[in-house]
Amino acid sequence: MNPASPQGSEPRRKRRRQSNASALRGSEAASSPQEQGHMRPSLTQGSSSFVGSGSGIYFVRTVQSAFSRKNSLGNENTIAGELIPGEDDQLRAGNSPVSLWNPDEVISVQGNAPNTTSFDDLVRWSNPYFNNWHPPFPFLHAPSVLELLEKLSLSSIQSLNNVETMVVRSILSISVADRRQTPPDGQQPVPSNLIFSNIDEAIASLTPILLQPSTLSGLQAVVAIQVFLVSMLRLNAASRIGGLITRIAFHLGLHRCPSKYKQFTAPEADMRRRIFWAIYSLERFLSQSLGLPLDIKDDDIDVCYPDRELHVEGQRQVTFNQNPRADPRLLLLPAFLARHGYIKGLILELRNKALEHRTADSIEVAHVDSEISKWWNEAQDLLDPHYMESEPDKDVNGHSGNLLKESHKLLLIVQKHESTILLNRPVITSAEDSSLFAAAMQKCIGASKQIVSNVYRHLHAGMNESGSREGRIQNPLFWPGFTWCIWMSGLILIYAASEGHYPVTIAQK
Repeated sequence: MNPASPQGSEPRRKRRRQSNASALRGSEAASSPQEQGHMRPSLTQGSSSFVGSGSGIYFVRTVQSAFSRKNSLGNENTIAGELIPGEDDQLRAGNSPVSLWNPDEVISVQGNAPNTTSFDDLVRWSNPYFNNWHPPFPFLHAPSVLELLEKLSLSSIQSLNNVETMVVRSILSISVADRRQTPPDGQQPVPSNLIFSNIDEAIASLTPILLQPSTLSGLQAVVAIQVFLVSMLRLNAASRIGGLITRIAFHLGLHRCPSKYKQFTAPEADMRRRIFWAIYSLERFLSQSLGLPLDIKDDDIDVCYPDRELHVEGQRQVTFNQNPRADPRLLLLPAFLARHGYIKGLILELRNKALEHRTADSIEVAHVDSEISKWWNEAQDLLDPHYMESEPDKDVNGHSGNLLKESHKLLLIVQKHESTILLNRPVITSAEDSSLFAAAMQKCIGASKQIVSNVYRHLHAGMNESGSREGRIQNPLFWPGFTWCIWMSGLILIYAASEGHYPVTIAQK
């Protein structure tokens, strides 16, 4: 076992050295999947806008071209301006900032107005964030956030420093937005000075971070704003901030395993791992969604996963049990998401590099496919309702509860099938009609069907439970990646049906 590799029992695989690959590059590049990104003129004169092939834009253009040919439209302009979910730059250019909130969601309050908010109100308002976002991305220390809320309830927003204000406003803004997907609960509107009124205000609040040396608390605040932008499907803005986040993380040495350094206590090391892997998972999501190169390379990091510490120094091995009240399984979800981020990075490096650097190596493809299968075999154990039944789930008060919320189970399920699509979609958009094409097409069809059916069942089970027919459920589809997956799955099924690879009557359902 390579102790510097958090990927498990074997070291990370390296891409071929340049000298060994040069003889094969010509033939492999010619036969490898040829999905390409899309460069288009920006809405701002003299600029441009690029979205990479990993986003699926090439497949979108392929599908629309096929439909145009079948319908004899012959109008290439119909696909020139295609967007992908989350391209907020294309939507916001030239538009003045507008409020994100409905009148019944916020109550107008001046920044220096006396505080009339109780601690209980703040906790209730922040519940959606801690229910939906904190379990998969635990980059904040929840008890410290509660202390911030208590401090706020005893004074005003002005009593918090810049970093604390950014964290509180991000959490409450995410919560207000997520509440739109849940059944009405009769809660009072949130004071407007406790949330970001628009996207520009959230981004502008980052200025103090740029003017000060890098700190862990400052990084947490920036990540909180990035999560807010992701939750609002503002992926271009979140990606820009991601560059800042990555550099601050490197400045702080978060890409190095803290257990190797004596200066960090066990709780400090635990927090640093949690922050890093949250950053890593979000970076992989944004890179794939926008088709951009990876910011964090796997061979530049040696941080152990939250649930698998491999660096042991005497008796100072970091374990889950530093906090006797903490359930050691609470970090399994972010650990599985981080491992899936690793797989997504492998796929992007294999399928979506510059054309001259791509490879059609069947061994590399088989390796990625095996990593997906391995991840899913382990994830299924986590999804099992009887998982670790000998240690019943309990919250901090000792009450029984579920290890994973239904929305987080759905997230893991969809991530598996998303990986299958990412690995095989380039083949069906660029390969000739062959056995490889047929196999990739059927894999994409199967994965797409699973995504659509699982999301459908989740929504209808939730609506039946809440008695709502408006799609507002207790376990909402909080993750914006669901939008991309449903969108891509629908396109795949439509395309497969139109090309005779899947029954049209079934695809129309």
